[in-house]
Amino acid sequence: MNPFSFPAIGVDISDESFKYVRLEHHGGRRSILFFGDQNLPQGTIEAGEIKDVGVLADSLSRSLRDYRSRFPYLILSLPEEKGYLRLIRMQHLPASEIRNALAFQLEEHIPYPPAELYFDFQTVKEATGAKKEIDVVITAYPKKIIESYMEAVTRAGFTPVIFELESQAVARAIISKGTTDAVLIGDIGRTRTTYSIVYRGVVHFTSTVKMGGRDIDAILRDSLHISDAQAQDIKVGRGLDFSSEEIIESLSPALSVLDEEAGRQIKFWDRRRAEGEPLISRVYLCGGDAHLRGLPEALSRNLGIPVQRARIWENVFDVSAYVPTMSAHTTLRYATAFGLALRGDDDLFR
Repeated sequence: MNPFSFPAIGVDISDESFKYVRLEHHGGRRSILFFGDQNLPQGTIEAGEIKDVGVLADSLSRSLRDYRSRFPYLILSLPEEKGYLRLIRMQHLPASEIRNALAFQLEEHIPYPPAELYFDFQTVKEATGAKKEIDVVITAYPKKIIESYMEAVTRAGFTPVIFELESQAVARAIISKGTTDAVLIGDIGRTRTTYSIVYRGVVHFTSTVKMGGRDIDAILRDSLHISDAQAQDIKVGRGLDFSSEEIIESLSPALSVLDEEAGRQIKFWDRRRAEGEPLISRVYLCGGDAHLRGLPEALSRNLGIPVQRARIWENVFDVSAYVPTMSAHTTLRYATAFGLALRGDDDLFR
């Protein structure tokens, strides 16, 4: 445990709800101290943009008030669709000069004036060869987006200590430290699916498609002539007499969207292999709808590489000594919140 870690809660805020997790340590082993989620009134947040700061602040305050005195700090995810992530190749510079150099280049890569952005960066490839160039991943957000989340959190009575790209938090929850593989993560949310390419634990590229759990519900309901409740039962693998093949066939419109975007990301990465990066070895699925029966097998057939549901338990906990109070099914919904909690757990100042 980092002795300088803040007593922070990881909070994943989306358009329809927010989820929170706080971890603790006993005898060197990590465990869940508390977790929860809260639905938000419709229209509070739309496409990642806060429309009613007061409503969000009140919801955060009510849900987390019992923890505020012990854990007054929050680590939050930022909406994927409002941010910009770019991989930039630049001349090698001393570490102390990189930020200023990037500030001058932002307008070449991001459609906002630099004065209207907050940005951060991470060097992912140091200088080699005669060119002495480095690869840097930049994450940038419009100031008005970050400041609206800051206002909601402070009005709720908390102090924000870190804002982080949602996909980077997900990667931390899913991929073990020290992993050198290149993988693709598919995070299937209620209104969208975000794909991210992760290499050596760092997100290099992301993309989002407007296909999520709500669309899957509607397709299942209409194609199989079932109710909304029955569609939910199918998605969590309970009770209805449909085979995986029947379910996947009915979802072919949704699968084609997910397939095409995953394939596009994989091909994009493959074009970089001349520079030494490995092939994408695996696809991990997370999010509330990743439990859909037959989904990993169908995507694996179409993409030609292994696809599996993320095993967050095994990455976050020593499961030989601790059984989490959260079901394995639920962990896929909490992937972002776990990643944020891990950042506060022992990695706050990286």
